[in-house]
Amino acid sequence: MITKKHFILSFFLISILVLIYAPKASASTSTERIAGYDRYQTAVAASQSGWPEGASTAIIAYGEDFPDALSAGPLAHKYNAPILLTGASDLNNDTAVELKRLKVSKVYIIGGYAVVSKDVENRLYSMNITVERIAGQDRYETALKVAQRIGLSKGIFVAIGTAFPDALSIGPIAAAKEMPLLLVPPNDLTDSQKILVVSNKIPVSFIVTGNSELSEKVIAQFPNYEIIEGADPYERNTKLIARFADNLNLDTVYVATGEIFADALAASALAPKNNNPILLLKGDTLTNAALSFISSNIISKLYIMGGNSVISALTESSLVTQPPHIASVADIIDSVQEGDQYVPPKTVTVTTTNGLTEEVPVTWSMTSIYSLRSGVYEFEGKIKNYSTIVHLSLTVTPVWNKITAETVRNGYFNFPQTVEVPMSNNTVKSLPVTWNINLININNIGTYTFEGTVKDLTQTVTLTLKVSEDSQIYFPDLALKTAVCRTLGKPTDATIYKSDVLNISSLYYNNSGITDLTGLEYFTNLKTLYLGGNNLTLTTPLITLTNLKCLELRNCGLKDLNSLTGLTSLTYLDVASNNINDFSPLRQLTNLTSLYLSNNKTLDYSPVRSYYKNLIGRDFLL
Repeated sequence: MITKKHFILSFFLISILVLIYAPKASASTSTERIAGYDRYQTAVAASQSGWPEGASTAIIAYGEDFPDALSAGPLAHKYNAPILLTGASDLNNDTAVELKRLKVSKVYIIGGYAVVSKDVENRLYSMNITVERIAGQDRYETALKVAQRIGLSKGIFVAIGTAFPDALSIGPIAAAKEMPLLLVPPNDLTDSQKILVVSNKIPVSFIVTGNSELSEKVIAQFPNYEIIEGADPYERNTKLIARFADNLNLDTVYVATGEIFADALAASALAPKNNNPILLLKGDTLTNAALSFISSNIISKLYIMGGNSVISALTESSLVTQPPHIASVADIIDSVQEGDQYVPPKTVTVTTTNGLTEEVPVTWSMTSIYSLRSGVYEFEGKIKNYSTIVHLSLTVTPVWNKITAETVRNGYFNFPQTVEVPMSNNTVKSLPVTWNINLININNIGTYTFEGTVKDLTQTVTLTLKVSEDSQIYFPDLALKTAVCRTLGKPTDATIYKSDVLNISSLYYNNSGITDLTGLEYFTNLKTLYLGGNNLTLTTPLITLTNLKCLELRNCGLKDLNSLTGLTSLTYLDVASNNINDFSPLRQLTNLTSLYLSNNKTLDYSPVRSYYKNLIGRDFLL
């Protein structure tokens, strides 16, 4: 819905980009369980949820222990790949079936032959799948090689390698920031890790630890480090989410137990697809840290990883009641200057049922708007699963608040008492303007800026005054000079100076036999110029006449309009009945309300499409 509330000041075009984000606001929270009979089938269920149409790449990790698999989350995001699990000696049958469904052509095996055997690799080859193994002598070297594959140019996450909860919390966040996860020993880095750190320019190191789990010796070896710490892995989990909330979409949260690595590992590939976090429970229990997080964020969807034996139905029922809902939405008031592109805000402020305020994404109902003129317009937006309409009131301010003028040194300049404003009924109204000075005696050459105000309008009017040296004007065309002398009331042999013509605002020289416009470039305060019926091959002197509002060049033999490109103050232009084959120079003349282009060599009027609907007077169709 678009409602015009105020009078119209001038023509413009606003392009509004619709930004479609995964909203994080909802009227209620729902749950969905991603689970199978065991960890292998749960990983398959996660793959089916995230990659229903298939995937060219998959990650395979050992399903019975965590060390090698923990660093796989960011790698899975890099290749848009699910993480599937297998036993050590043979490829898990459920995993094999899922690989076929996905139509995978390449698999990355994480870990050495001790955890994923050569027999598994051979089975994959027999399925016409290319295999690449990323493995080191131990978990630390494997994580290092994965980190090298992802790259360290954006930074690195660091966690202890002897436990898995911190690494599981980090996975989706590291993926969202396109950073690897490096697993390290508690007391000192390995030799390979030391070489990695000193040989790469790492802009930032996020180190997740607590209770001195990582020694100062380990931490100090990382450049530009920031420590994210907490009393236990569950507190660190929510602190990580809070620290990187700007990189995450909290509309959806994956919930997994922090005591079994496999379910959260499968989620570490799925959650990053939409930049969602993983919330860890302590077994089947909602910790105080998790409760604080979930009760203070608007969440529309909770994915429960694993079956009822891992996270019970009772816990699921408790989880769904915790997130607050939207109680009210704050409408938006914004402004833009006409002609500028306007991008609507990505979020709106809502008040939740627990009394807090939060920024939530909004989707606007329009893709673009061809507004007629300046004024106030109303737009509507929607928040996912919330019925109340969001209102945006957009004030479009006019561009008429910039005026240019010229005078000569040692002369006087009288400031205009009014500004002309096009109205919504297609008339022009003069509104009084008050300047901070009304009369000025200027003795120095230069450019001066003054400000004025118009009653009931908040923006100021800016006048830029150019002061130049007075000089004689040469008119090689006798017909033009004769016409100018007649306008000034001087004999035709009189000398014409800049100071003579700067007070002229209108010239009507139709059918005057003029062939050369040289000399007109000094008429910089000119607002109206009629030259129809003159044989004009060049219009270059018009370039400087940027104050022109009305220009007629009908039937002048013109071949191009290049001289008109910068005359953006024009509201009336007549160039009909010429020899023009390109109207591109008119593309930026968006203040035009009347435009006449017929009887030229081209019928391609597309350059004026952006303001065609604004034209009240025209002699062509688009």
